[in-house]
Amino acid sequence: MATTGRAVKKSVTIEPAVLERLTKQRKANLSATVNESLRLLAALDAQRSLVEEWEAEHGAFTDDDLRPFLESVLKAETEAELARSASVRRSSGRAG
Repeated sequence: MATTGRAVKKSVTIEPAVLERLTKQRKANLSATVNESLRLLAALDAQRSLVEEWEAEHGAFTDDDLRPFLESVLKAETEAELARSASVRRSSGRAG
């Protein structure tokens, strides 16, 4: 993974249970794994900030506001799980 700008060295502590759940590839380059994770968290923080700003101006989201989003997330998660299941069946030699 390419880095942008100068890297900053920091010491981190990782819980053994978290480390055990990582793939070999992620363990092999923990710096890249940490950077990827921090990018995702920064994006999440930015999204939360936008939601908080919107809600401060317009009030809290209602169930009706959230319904289309939640339905699309549920559909995407279901499709991803079906694709993973199909992939596992194909790789194990079982037909679907």
